[in-house]
Amino acid sequence: MVKLVLEREALLETFENDVQLLAEIIRVFLEDTPGRLANLRAAVIGRDSNQIANGSHSLRGSLSMFGAKAAVEAVQRLEYMGRQREVEFVDEAFSAFEREMSLVTSALDLISNNTF
Repeated sequence: MVKLVLEREALLETFENDVQLLAEIIRVFLEDTPGRLANLRAAVIGRDSNQIANGSHSLRGSLSMFGAKAAVEAVQRLEYMGRQREVEFVDEAFSAFEREMSLVTSALDLISNNTF
């Protein structure tokens, strides 16, 4: 069973109970996120602090919309590291973020399929 990281009813409330709008936003997020994660991963590997900060900031905005608190906190840490040019432990921070993202994407997939 997927760890409960998002609540379908709370998401529906956020989107004024518009099931179709929520489904479309989830679809776009799920399609767009793999590329954004790949870009962030490349920035982490290359120790590109500007791209780490920018990519993290962008993902944080998307995740905030879904109320994914643990994932938001994990990506905020990455964003901070990028902004401060503190990339010594960025691999560990990125791994933690990837774990949270996996939970979020699984939950969104379940929600969009109405199997949650």
